[in-house]
Order: sequence, then C-alpha cells, then structure tokens
Amino acid sequence: MSGATTSPTNPVRLVALGGLGEIGLNAMLIEYGEQALMVDAGVMFAEGGSPGLDLVVPDMAYLTGGRHKLLGIVLTHGHDDHIGALPHILRRFPVPVYGTEFTLAFARRRLREYGVEADLREIAPRRIFNVGPFEFEPIRVAHSTPDSVALAIDTPAGLIVHSGDFKIDTGANDAERFDRERFAELGKRGVALLLSDSTNAEREGRTPPEISLRPMLREVVSRARGQFFISSFSSHLYRIRQVAEISHEFGRWVVPLGRRMIDSVRLGIELGYMNLAPGTFIDQAEAELLSRGRLTFIAAGSQGEPLSAMVKLATDAHPWARVVAGDTVMLSARAIPGNERRIHTAINNLFKRGAEVLHEAIAPVHVSGHASRGELAELIELTRPKYFVPIHGEYRHLVLHRVLAIENGMQERDCFLLEDGQTLELSAAGARRGAAVEAGRIMADGSRPADSQLVRERQALARDGTVMVVVTVSRASGKIIAGPELISRGLISGDGTSSHMARARTELRSVLEQGSALGWSDGRLKQQLVHALSRYFLDEMGRRPMVVPCVMEV
Repeated sequence: MSGATTSPTNPVRLVALGGLGEIGLNAMLIEYGEQALMVDAGVMFAEGGSPGLDLVVPDMAYLTGGRHKLLGIVLTHGHDDHIGALPHILRRFPVPVYGTEFTLAFARRRLREYGVEADLREIAPRRIFNVGPFEFEPIRVAHSTPDSVALAIDTPAGLIVHSGDFKIDTGANDAERFDRERFAELGKRGVALLLSDSTNAEREGRTPPEISLRPMLREVVSRARGQFFISSFSSHLYRIRQVAEISHEFGRWVVPLGRRMIDSVRLGIELGYMNLAPGTFIDQAEAELLSRGRLTFIAAGSQGEPLSAMVKLATDAHPWARVVAGDTVMLSARAIPGNERRIHTAINNLFKRGAEVLHEAIAPVHVSGHASRGELAELIELTRPKYFVPIHGEYRHLVLHRVLAIENGMQERDCFLLEDGQTLELSAAGARRGAAVEAGRIMADGSRPADSQLVRERQALARDGTVMVVVTVSRASGKIIAGPELISRGLISGDGTSSHMARARTELRSVLEQGSALGWSDGRLKQQLVHALSRYFLDEMGRRPMVVPCVMEV
C-alpha cells in the first residue's frame, strides 16, 4: 500500500450508523470531504414484542440530506448482521458493493430474494483496490464463514485497520487462517487507528479453533441410533462440512433442510469449500428410501426463527421430515441476545417429541467465530495502533475492550468509546470526537423498511385492539338511516353484547343524533365516529383502541 498523505484541513471522519451498542446492525461510514464509503450493511433480529416485524435495519437518514456522496459499500464477510441491510440501502443508494467471492455469493442471494439489482465487485486478500480517496487492502481472517476479511484502509489521515469479525484460528488451513504476518507488517508501517471486533470481550483466554469441535461431533454421531439433526447458521460452511464428513464416516447420508441451507451447501460445493465424497448429500426423495439410523439432517433455525426448518421440526410442522422419540438433535450455535426465549421454546418442543437435545447450556456444541480477550490483545500488539475504537458489540463489550486496550499499553486518551450516531475525526493533528449525527433503527416489514405510521398502528393494535364502527347514510339527505354497529377485536371479549359495547353504542347514537339534522359529509362523519369512540373507551376503560369507521351510502 502507498504511504498515506495527511491534510490538516480535511479530516477523515468515522460515523457509526450501527453495530456500536448492539450485536448486529453493523454499518460504519468513513468520510473524507464530501465523499463517503460504508463498511458493512447489516441487520439485527427484532427484539421480543416487536409488532410482527422480524428485522431491524440501520437508519440511513443521515445520508439522505445530500451532504456526502456515498461511493460504495465494502463487506467484510457474508453474515446477515453485515450484509442483510443491502436490499434496503441499495434501493435508495444504488452504489457498487465490494466483497470476496463467497461473501458476494451470499449477498447476491439476499438481493435476489428482494428483487434488487446491484453492481457487485469481487475483491481478494492482499489485492489492493481503490474507491475514491480510499485505498483498501483486504486481509484474510478466520471466522465462522469462509472468505472473511479485515480491511486495511489507506486514507488521507493515515492507515485505518477495520478487523471485521475475526478470531485467530491456528487450526485452519492456509485459505482460512488469520493472516498474522500481514497484520504485523502493517503494525511496523504504522497504524493510525484500529477498529476491532468486541463480541467476545468478556471471555478470557483464546477462542478454540473450529477443528476442536470434531471429537465431540464424532462422539455424538457415533452413538446416535435414530436420526441425527443439527441446526446451525446456513453460512457456517466449516461446521456443515465437519458434520457431513463425520456423518459419511459413520455411514450416514446428509440431507440439508430449508431453502437457505440447500443453497448454502450448493454454493459451498460450487466454490470449493466442501470437497466431499460423491453422494454425501442427498435430497428428500432419496432420504425417504433409507432407514432413520442412516440419516443426518442439517437445518437452519438455531436462533428459533419462526419459519425456520428447525422450528417447524420442533412443532411437527415440517412438510416431510419429523423428529421422533429416540432421535438426537443438536443446536450448534450461540444464542444471539434477544433470541433466548424463542430458542428455549424450540428446545422444549423438541424434548416433547422425545428427542435427546444437546445445546450450549448443557454441552460443548459450539465454537465461537469471534476472538476472546487473548486474541483481542494480540491484534492490538500486532498492529500497534496510535488510536483505538472498539466496535461490534453491546455497550459492556465496548467498555471492556477499551479497558483491555489500555491494559495492553495504550493511552487512555487515545482509546475512544463510541455509540451509534457518534463520530471520530482523524487528521494530522490527531483524533478527536466530532459532532453527533442522526442514527437509529428502522423495523423492516418483509423486504422493505416499515414506516413509522405502520409501526405505530401495529403497536396500537397489539396494546389496545381495534373497534370497527359501521353506519349507513342516505346519499340523498346525508342522514344516518342505520347503525351504528360496533365490532371489537382484541379489546373486549365476547360477541359484541357486553355492557361496555352497549354503552358505547348508546353514547355514539346520542352524539350522532345531535348533528344529524344538518346531514353528514363522509369525511366529517368518519372524524366524529373516531373522536367519540376514542374518547369513550379512554374515559371508561383507559384504553386507546384503533377505531376504524365504515360509512356505507345508500
């Protein structure tokens, strides 16, 4: 990489739009002058109690003002918390997307699901490319999905290293191993700022390599007498590959369940990440001809996602595969914060089916893809940054990672703790906090962000229910000739004959009779119906149901 030039008048500014204060939603802007580049574009699972909206995306309001031109999005790897928001962002900002081969394969699938076209540009480790005033060098790191990279970003204010999600895995082959040598070379050259993954900042020691899971997997598969089911993220090809290899060793055929899992296996084979014996994977038609004890099923749904294959299996709702007494089920993943209740429900349902269920609370069924404190300290030592910002984690993770950096020789004044919406300015004069910007979260309804009105309506329906009021008006005179009739859902149980509904009907008739002499316009009548009923239920019940007026003219 070329030497960085500095500018005392135009600092490079980092703007956190997501991923600093939560697990997921990762999106970091790097700005210089009027140009900006985004690193990652992730989603987050909606928290419990959300009104039927399953995903959360970063709010891009800051970019809509036209103050900066977004030049592109650079992806570190293919997990949804780093690529899942691409369809939502690219609809508004159709910019090039840069990623490694496997990352772009997953991004392409995500975009295809939502009908979004994009300019996808492949990058590779140690191969430099330029976007506007920034020069990028991807650096290979170990993670739980193939082709993951950190980014060395040469900027006018110095070299920035963005770790992406990583761990320092010494057990992987050359194509998957953390490139310690390149990080050390960058450290010798001079790193102005390190942005480092904080997910496991609470965990002491070092994260075990993926291969360390193999003895436990072999033991479980070898003693399984019925069907063996395992659930993991569909992007975790290393885990899928291990399970497939071990299943083949013990005479089992492997059946991927669910569209995403089938697509991931296909991509893994096509891109050379799963070079397995022919016939290792089979489909439904072949599986139905084999005995239960010779089948391994790999399913998504380790986070209890409502429509996932594993949840369907747990509730006996899968169209053809079934978990029965004597089967073994393994949930091979760490619970993402906020998903615990859904996961526990799935586990309980699997126990009800008579299965032996192995999960993280009772067995070592998972190896993290994120660096623990020993590796986080090693990355700081390798890169020797002048300034440090912890990223990718809840607030406590960021705090503990900052403390770790200070314990490993960095000056407290040079370690910045940022949250979403906060900024850092980097220049020849040093680093300092900048002005905060607008940032936040937007719930997504299917493939598109849900507007605030939709969210408020769903929240009102969930909290207070709805009342429909039906009246019939003469088209000629504007007078009410029938009604009002009230229909309630989620507010009062019963068939509408309760005392509350009767009193509401009586009061509404009284209000309408007072204005009927002049006749009603459609708009004024609907407004009065909503106002009168809303006031009644608030005064009498302390509730604010959504009132839906229906005026029929005859």
